[in-house]
Amino acid sequence: MLFNKKIKPDDYELIKEGSDTVIRINTSGVSYLPSLEDDANCMAITIDKLVENPGITRIVFSDRRNYTYPYDQTEILREVASIYSLLVKRKKLLGIDSVNFGQGSERYSDNWRNELQNLLLGLLKSDPISAFVEIKRLIREEKAKIQIASGLQEVNHRNSYVELLMYVHSVLEETKLIKLVSGKLSGHIIGNRIIYKEVFRPIISPDFMFTRLMAEAPLDASELDTYSIGENADVSIFKLKNNIKYLYHLSPPEFKLDEDKYELLDIARRTLAEHKPKKEEFLDTEKIRGTFYNIGKDLIQELAVRKGINLKLKELSELANILVRYTVGFGLIEVLLNDEKVQDISINGPIGESPIFLVHQEFDECVTNIYPSKEDGEGWASKFRVMSGRPLDEANPVLDTELTLPNARARVAIISAPLNPVGLAYTLRRHRDDPWTLPLFIKNGMINPLSAGLISFLVDGNRSILVAGTRGSGKTSLLGSVLVEVMRKYKIITVEDTLELCVDSLRKLGYNIQPMKVRSALTKGGSELEADEGIRTSLRMGDSALIVGEIRSSIRGTEEVVIVENGITKRVQIKDLENKDIENIYVPTLDFNLKVKLSKLTAFVKHPQRNKLLRIKTRTGRNVTVTPDHSLFTSHNFKVNPIECKDLKIGSKIVLPSKLPCGYNDIKHLNLLEILDNARVENFEEPVRSAISKVGWKEATSICEIKSGDIYNYFRKQKTNMPINAFNKLMMVTNENPNLESLSIKNGTSNNLNVLLPVNSNFCRFLGYFISEGYYSKNGVVLSNNNEKIVSDIVNICKTEFKLSPYIRKTHGLGESNQISIHNSPLVKLLSSIGCGRTSKEKGIPAFIYGLSEEKIYSFLSGLYAGDGNFTYSKSSGNCARYYTISLKLAEDLMYLLLHVGIVARLHSRKSKGIGKNELYVVEFKDRNFLKKFLDKIDFIKYDKKIIEKNVSHSKFNDVSYDIEELEKHLKLIRKYRHLRKYNSCGKEFLRKIVADENTRADDYIKSFANGEFYLDEVKEIEEVNLEEGEHVYDLSVSPTQNFIGGFGGILLHNTEALALFEAMRVGALSNVVAGTIHGASPYGVYDRLVNDLKVPKTSFKATDIIIIANPVRSADGLHKKRRCLEIAEVRKNWENDPIAEGGFNDLMKYDAKLDTLKPSDNLINGDSDVLKDIASGVKEWVGNWDAVWDNITLRANIKQAIVEYANQTGNNAILEAPFVIRSNDVFHQICDEVREEVGSIDSKRVLFLWNEWVRNELKAI
Repeated sequence: MLFNKKIKPDDYELIKEGSDTVIRINTSGVSYLPSLEDDANCMAITIDKLVENPGITRIVFSDRRNYTYPYDQTEILREVASIYSLLVKRKKLLGIDSVNFGQGSERYSDNWRNELQNLLLGLLKSDPISAFVEIKRLIREEKAKIQIASGLQEVNHRNSYVELLMYVHSVLEETKLIKLVSGKLSGHIIGNRIIYKEVFRPIISPDFMFTRLMAEAPLDASELDTYSIGENADVSIFKLKNNIKYLYHLSPPEFKLDEDKYELLDIARRTLAEHKPKKEEFLDTEKIRGTFYNIGKDLIQELAVRKGINLKLKELSELANILVRYTVGFGLIEVLLNDEKVQDISINGPIGESPIFLVHQEFDECVTNIYPSKEDGEGWASKFRVMSGRPLDEANPVLDTELTLPNARARVAIISAPLNPVGLAYTLRRHRDDPWTLPLFIKNGMINPLSAGLISFLVDGNRSILVAGTRGSGKTSLLGSVLVEVMRKYKIITVEDTLELCVDSLRKLGYNIQPMKVRSALTKGGSELEADEGIRTSLRMGDSALIVGEIRSSIRGTEEVVIVENGITKRVQIKDLENKDIENIYVPTLDFNLKVKLSKLTAFVKHPQRNKLLRIKTRTGRNVTVTPDHSLFTSHNFKVNPIECKDLKIGSKIVLPSKLPCGYNDIKHLNLLEILDNARVENFEEPVRSAISKVGWKEATSICEIKSGDIYNYFRKQKTNMPINAFNKLMMVTNENPNLESLSIKNGTSNNLNVLLPVNSNFCRFLGYFISEGYYSKNGVVLSNNNEKIVSDIVNICKTEFKLSPYIRKTHGLGESNQISIHNSPLVKLLSSIGCGRTSKEKGIPAFIYGLSEEKIYSFLSGLYAGDGNFTYSKSSGNCARYYTISLKLAEDLMYLLLHVGIVARLHSRKSKGIGKNELYVVEFKDRNFLKKFLDKIDFIKYDKKIIEKNVSHSKFNDVSYDIEELEKHLKLIRKYRHLRKYNSCGKEFLRKIVADENTRADDYIKSFANGEFYLDEVKEIEEVNLEEGEHVYDLSVSPTQNFIGGFGGILLHNTEALALFEAMRVGALSNVVAGTIHGASPYGVYDRLVNDLKVPKTSFKATDIIIIANPVRSADGLHKKRRCLEIAEVRKNWENDPIAEGGFNDLMKYDAKLDTLKPSDNLINGDSDVLKDIASGVKEWVGNWDAVWDNITLRANIKQAIVEYANQTGNNAILEAPFVIRSNDVFHQICDEVREEVGSIDSKRVLFLWNEWVRNELKAI
């Protein structure tokens, strides 16, 4: 054990490891054995140390080997130490007066004191079990002596001594130690320590390794199996008493070495530890392992010669391999991965407090005898960081990577804080060196021969296949067997985020195979491509079979996105789009020419729940909350590229729209009949009489839902105006088209308002005035302003547009002002209905404003800024337009509205100094171009339109980064711009000026970029959002631009990759076979996830031909499970809405639990399969001949079954593996071709005969 400081023999150090306090005792050169169970002195000395340090949770004795007693065993001994401390120190049982029970007791006290001293000072510490037995004996003896006592005084004294002994006995009797052995104390001999071996069982490890190993199996365990890994590692499987998990007991070679070899390895490891491999060396793991092997081998040989130790070549090689494992390798993890029966390995946090767990091929979930240390965990993490080139830290607490060893491969998933609150944790999934094959799956019962024949037929028929199942169901392995069935004459492209398919093995077997590794959704991507782009690239690589491995992005449901629904611009929480008809929804998106346009929303996407989110805040005051793997957009070298949010840093540039469309819904009027509901229609008589003439008064009464009287209630002398809802319903049912210009709206005794209200510059300006300076009560609207021009304009608008004459009065509250009162209840209802808000804190901009013409929007802004806006200019601070509000909604509305006229504003806030101390939000913009445009178009009555002119500067806002070489590719840097060579960035406005200069001869590419409708904001803050309960996250699909706008203030967000991935698979189906994996427990479960959750269009889902369901099947006792293929179903194409109700899934084979096998359905037997018929339609011999198709399927089934039978007969399981199965497939196709040429068709019996003949010859040659 490497102590942190120099420790003398029998001395110790205390180490804090997570929640553990570890005492490391140096037992090198001591006179006792470092074993609590074997050595009484060791136990006594250790209890003394526990008395000094009562908080110890783990004991380690360190010599050549480390003997570790874990928490549960340390706790047993610590309890004894606390009792010793209680009895001896606090109770003072060994003091002079401890056994002085009064006059006359002196005759016995010396003897009693000696007995207690022997018990408590000696036996209790060195052998507490014997101390307990001895106390029981003393109690019996004293009780016997009481029976023959000579007088009452002696009886009383002895009773007092017995009470003292009984107290000590009762304290010890309650200890865990005594309770554990209480049934085995009969006949116990004092000094015999065999009984301690049932309590204390140390975990032993060599001094050169940190990992601890429980060397011996529990005494009550029963051995179920034993086998070897390689030549020197042994595995035993034990069934444990009172534990449903089996014990996987490993005896690795490093635990079988003698002391001399331990010493050699310890010195060699210390020497090699001084060499720190460079990062680039770790990237080639095979090379660095070879280097350390050769160095280690030479070093061990040299050390052995010096110490006079004779090593054989085989021993030297074994020691060098062990040394590599504990320097640049992964210790005992490598030994576990070398076991072909191990499938998964789990190392849970906090590392060091629990053993390694694994999943065994035959015994399922097992606990091991291996306890990795904290040092192991941290060392492995460092190596995986370097090997993968990916981070693992608080900002990136998940790492997905691969581990490739000389004899094994594994997928590695690592989590760390804060995702794992107790530190690091690992999961390793071992991959076979060769892919699984259909015969292998037949042998282990996952499929049967007929299903194997069917799968083989489907692969040759170029079908698209999805293999679905839960985690650990074997779906990736089954996908590998599908890959083996592809003929070697075809090119294969695999697409994975973590390399699990056996690509290297297949390449060595002669396949034309190209792997593609794409970005994982869980980890930092670096330079890796996203999954959708990877698949699209694969489709450009020629005619090929596309195999898509499991490829595992989104914004929070409460985040708002911008949509245009039926012409009305809305910002809605993205989650509210679920189950909404998106047929008439458009979204603003940045197109390939970098212009913002409206595009149709293709799909709404709902992703599984996520617990970790990121809130991104920018310098302009915008923010959005997304998943770490969701992409925003950034820019460098005149390109706009997606960037995952977890890759963002403070100061990173992100793209905003600088201009949103306007004029797409430039309405001329508001129809109050469509907006208001709780009001009445005036001048309704003519259209209502026309409606009555069409349907009759009774039907008209019924349509209007009049409870008392009839429709003529509205025509009598004491007539009342007709409710809007009744009027609208009657007009709709009778298909009556009233003259809207003759109608007006009235509420009670209020003034009326025309039904058709013109949406012109006057009306828009009035709304701006109201939102800044107005409020409404039940019956009227009030605006305040002290500017006579503004007051006059408001009065004129009221008279012209509303036909109302407002009342004006002077007020003298916080200063003199004019109060304009408009008594009109319908106007109040209108302002409320269109979303203007009643009070300052509730104010907002009506939704229809955003779609108006630019002229009308500026009219609205004129009114708005006439109230709470201002404009300032000075030579020192420049120019600035600001708007002040206490409504956060209005502030965000204004930021969006300014984008519709091409102005990017900033938002900040401060505490208001006025009444109420509300948060005051300030929307401002300073860019001179924005201000020029704004002041040219707006009627800024309150302020002079004077701008301080300055040269175009290289502002830090909206600046473009580039490499100078890239800049000069696109334009010529003439003299006045050559200063740009000193910098890597310039303002986008300055770049626009450069490209407009004809002398620079700028190309169209950089002109398009410089004039693009986007703004480069800067990340100001990144906040991690950790949710106790996961939330669903959502995304939108916008084709073909793959982006949309959302978040607070408007940020450009990237499209989801899931839909693009499935669409790309659909296109891929036009080549050869397409196969992939997905999570799902049934065909409908797959459909539900793809169509309802991920919003893949149903037409794209129909591109799937076959769904294979694989899942574990459990035994009745719940202790065992076995992987089984449960269903093979085809996806029919003749359904529209619900594949279940409309027979969209056709089961070809289904699992029968009683028979534990797949059974063919009647549809399969009778040839009622669209997919199989479609395959047959392209083959001359099979068209319209189901018997020939069935014959070919059963032929393939017979061949797969025959391979299994030959393996069983010969004991040669190698013929079940990929090399032989692939050759068999090739020969099968060659024989079929020869027979077809010979007899004109594929004679199944002859093919099978010739194939059997080939196999027998092959087996003779093996």
